[in-house]
Amino acid sequence: MIPADVASRLKLAVPDQPAATQPVTPLKNLPDVLSDLVPGQRVMAEIQALLPNGSYRAVVAQRDITLALPFSAKKGDSLELEVVESDGKLTLAVVNNRPGSTSAGSTLESVSTSLSNTGKLIGDLLGGVGDQGKRAAPAPLNGNQPLVDDLPGSAPQLAPILKDALSKSGVFYEAHQARWVAGELPTEALRQEPQGKLSSATANATIETKNTDSAPPPAAARAESSPQAGTGIPRDLTPIVQQQLDALATQNYAWQGQIWPGQQMQWEITENPDNARSADSEAAGRWQTRLKLSLPMLGGIDTVLRLRPNGEVDISMTTDSENSQSRLRDGATALRKQMEAAGLNLTQLLVQHGEASS
Repeated sequence: MIPADVASRLKLAVPDQPAATQPVTPLKNLPDVLSDLVPGQRVMAEIQALLPNGSYRAVVAQRDITLALPFSAKKGDSLELEVVESDGKLTLAVVNNRPGSTSAGSTLESVSTSLSNTGKLIGDLLGGVGDQGKRAAPAPLNGNQPLVDDLPGSAPQLAPILKDALSKSGVFYEAHQARWVAGELPTEALRQEPQGKLSSATANATIETKNTDSAPPPAAARAESSPQAGTGIPRDLTPIVQQQLDALATQNYAWQGQIWPGQQMQWEITENPDNARSADSEAAGRWQTRLKLSLPMLGGIDTVLRLRPNGEVDISMTTDSENSQSRLRDGATALRKQMEAAGLNLTQLLVQHGEASS
């Protein structure tokens, strides 16, 4: 998984000139790492601990190694290393673009990072995320078109519709491609996602152009394939790709759109933050989902549902009016019975009035 601070690291301003390097003294397990690498290749190292002898335990290429660095570092720091050849042997060096930073006692902050073209592309995609509080804006769900034509009669009717929209959002497109290659997913299923629709439009436009000599592709296809400046990625797909990157870094998936005409919803799915503080193996299965809606009769509602093992559910609601708070509390008994009928155990229901957390 990409470290949680990857977005801020990728957004560093990076010069294009060739990078200088600082030698790194490998003390342990380096041959195992270098067996899969070639000169000029770059890898990331994450510092795990400072050892008593002044060296560092680090993870490189998913393997533990011991390094002696020419500067001080701390647990959690990330370095970009380059494979170099010296006297016929492969070794590692820290990528460094700043003159004079090889002096003794220099700190990690004096070491800048040089990114590949792919890294720079990711940095461009995340360029506007800082304006969102270092989080990608929720991707549009279903192209911001209503999921259903009218208000469903019951929640069970809406659940499979939300599941289907989530699956076709495009955020899991690459995983679905892997299933398609394995013969587990039909081609038509891929074409239902934004990336698949764009591929189909581009292919159709190409065919039509060939059939009509120099005729331009359809206007819809031209609009869909217009690239976002600086990224080469179609504008319609940019929010989805940004959300994919943010999801990898934070394990938080966010969408927004209309459930039925005029009813907007913001929806997030994330791993329960309590998991990070628990070594209980069952905690790995705990997730939470968050819904933000502004309902005609209840006003603004921010609801967090925490899913736990054995069908247990905790619900926290924040309303923007005291009247809504009272009405929701009055419905607690009915809600508990409905959940029991669905095989769920409502272990906690908290309803409060105030400003919802961001």
